[in-house]
Amino acid sequence: MKKIIITLCLILGYSGFSQRVANEVLKMNSKIEDLTQNAITGIIVIKEGNFVRGISPETKAEVWSFDANKTAGDVSALETLSKVDTDNLFASKRILKNIDASVYVEALVNYKTILINTTDGKVVYNSGNYKYTVFNSQFLYEQNEYLVKGVENGKVIASLIDLNTGDVKWKTEQGDAKSMFSSMFTFKANSSNEAEVSGSTIYSLYFGKLSAIDRNKGTLKWVGEIEYTKVFPTQNNKNLVVINSKGLLSAKQYLNVLDSETGKPIWEDAIKTNYIVYLEDWGTKILVAHTNGFNFFNLNDGSKVWKKDARGDGLKKVIPIDGDYLYVAENEMMLIDKDGQKKWKSFIEISDDKEDAINFLGKVDDKVLYLTATYGNMVDYKSGKKLWRGNLKFNPKRPLLNVYDEVNDSFLVYNDEELFKFNTKVTDKPDSFAKVNIKKEKELNSIELFSWGVALSGPTEVLGVSNDGKVLYQKIYTQPGDGGRAWGQALSTAGSIGLGISSVVNSVMGAEWTMTTIDPATGKESTSVVKAKDEKQLRAAANQMAGAAVLGDISKRFGQRYQAMKQNRDFSYIFAKDEATDKKVLVKLKKENGSELDKIIFENIRPIYEIDPATQTIYYIFEKELRIFNKV
Repeated sequence: MKKIIITLCLILGYSGFSQRVANEVLKMNSKIEDLTQNAITGIIVIKEGNFVRGISPETKAEVWSFDANKTAGDVSALETLSKVDTDNLFASKRILKNIDASVYVEALVNYKTILINTTDGKVVYNSGNYKYTVFNSQFLYEQNEYLVKGVENGKVIASLIDLNTGDVKWKTEQGDAKSMFSSMFTFKANSSNEAEVSGSTIYSLYFGKLSAIDRNKGTLKWVGEIEYTKVFPTQNNKNLVVINSKGLLSAKQYLNVLDSETGKPIWEDAIKTNYIVYLEDWGTKILVAHTNGFNFFNLNDGSKVWKKDARGDGLKKVIPIDGDYLYVAENEMMLIDKDGQKKWKSFIEISDDKEDAINFLGKVDDKVLYLTATYGNMVDYKSGKKLWRGNLKFNPKRPLLNVYDEVNDSFLVYNDEELFKFNTKVTDKPDSFAKVNIKKEKELNSIELFSWGVALSGPTEVLGVSNDGKVLYQKIYTQPGDGGRAWGQALSTAGSIGLGISSVVNSVMGAEWTMTTIDPATGKESTSVVKAKDEKQLRAAANQMAGAAVLGDISKRFGQRYQAMKQNRDFSYIFAKDEATDKKVLVKLKKENGSELDKIIFENIRPIYEIDPATQTIYYIFEKELRIFNKV
C-alpha cells in the first residue's frame, strides 16, 4: 500500500480567497497514466506503471491493487491487424473506462482488455488468457454477462463470459476478419459494432457483418448476406429491422426487414432514403419516418398501411403524443392521428428557414410549444390555432437556450442577450424580463432555473440573474494555453448540464438510430424485460436513479451516490488561468451568488481529474502523484 503524504493548504493571496494545493497526496513509483471513479462503489481507480489500484473515497487509502502486466501478459503480436488497424483500435481509447450502471471498470493493458470489479479489485475477465485481440466489448446487464468480440487467426470471434463465475460460456467464429480501416470508409459514424439481444438470440455486428448466435449455446445460426449499419430486433421475435448505408459518403440509407430465423430479407424492395428520422415497432407493423415522409409498413411484406405517406420533403422530427404524431417537414409542422389523418386544417410555419434548428417542440398541458432558431409560439393541441397574436422572434445567428420547470410550469428562454420567462397559460408573447451582456455568448452551453433566479453557463463564463431581471454577478475567465478552449468546453459539463446547439438536419444525420417499442394493445411503450431494448433502458434508468434494485446488494449505495450528483447542478467547475499568478487552476463557483468557493492548482494543460459527486472531493493526477482536494 502506498504512503499517504498529508499536505497543509498553501495560502496564496488572490481576490480575497486562496489558491491551495492538495490536502493529501498519494505518491506512486511510476507516472499515473489514467484515473476514473466508479459511480456506484465510489472507488477511485488509477493505472500507474504496471499497477492498477483502487482508492477508497472515504479513507483515501488504497484498498486493492494488482500487477496489470502480470495479469494481462506482455504485448503480443497482433497477427490479424495491420499497423493502421491497431492505431485506430487503441490510440484514442482511455486506459480506464467505467461500465455504466455497474461496479465494473474496463482497463486496456498491453493491447489486452481486462474487466475489474471495483468492489474488491478482482479481475473477472482477462483477454490475455485468450488468443484473440478484443476490438469490442459489451456488458449485458440482465444476466451479469460480458460479450466480447475479437480477431483470432484471421477470424472474427464472439465470446460470452459469465461474470458471476468467470467462466467462458462459449466462443464462436463469426467469419473472416477484414481491415477495420477500410470499413471506416464504407460506414457512417453511427455504424454500430454493438450486439442486440432478443430472447435467446444475440445479433452481433462486426463492421457491417451481421451474425445470429444462440445466446445459451453459442451456436452460429446464420450470417447476413450483405452488410448492415444497424439492427433492431422486433418485439415479435420473428423479424429484424436493418439499416445499411452505401457509398463512400453514405449518401443513401436502405431499410429492410429480415426473417430472424434465416437472416433472409422478406421485403422485396427496401426503403431507400437520405436518412432515417424515427422508427416504431408495433409488433405486426413498423412506423418508418425518413426524409420524404412517413407511414406504417406491414412487417410481413413491406406494404404501406396508410394510402399515402404523411408529407415529407425534408422531414426533420417526429414526436409521438397520446397516439398522435406531431411532425416537422422542412419549416412547417402538422399533427396527424394513428391512421395518418390530419388533425389540423393546415400546416403551421415554425421558422423562416428549413435549416433552422428546433430547440423545443412538444406538448405541454393542452398546448404545443415550439421554439426554433427564428420563432416561438404556442398552439392549441386540438385546433392547431396559434395562441399568441404574433410569434416570439429570435435572432437565428445567436444561440438559443431554454429550460422548462415542470413543477412551477415555467419556461425560460435565452436569445440575443435577452431572457424570457412564461408559463403555459400566458395569452400573448412575453416581453423579455432581463437584458444581459454575455461576453462569450457562442460558448454558452447551459441555462438553469433556480428559486433565486437564472444561471447562464459556458466553459469560461457564468452569469446569475435574479427573478426580477437584475444581474447578480458575472464571472469571466481565460483558459490557459492555445489548446485549452476545446478542453475547457468538455470540462464545463462537470458543473452543469450542457445543451447542444446545432442545426436539426445535422443532428438528425449524426444521431444514433433507435427504435421505440410500442404495445399494440395500449399504444404505449412496451416495458417487457426480455428485449434488448430494455437492457438499454435498464442502463438509462440506472443513470436516472431508477431500477437500482436489480443491482442487488449495492442498490442502496447506488441510489445515494446518484442522488448526490444533483449537487453539481449548483456549481460550475472552470479550468482557467489565474491572472494574478499566471497559474493553471480549477475554479469551483457557486451559481447562486457567483462566489468562488475553491481554486485548485493544476500543473498541466490537459488535466485528468474526477469530482466525486457524493463528497465534492476532487482527485487529480500529475506525474507520479494522485492529489486529493477535500471539499471546502
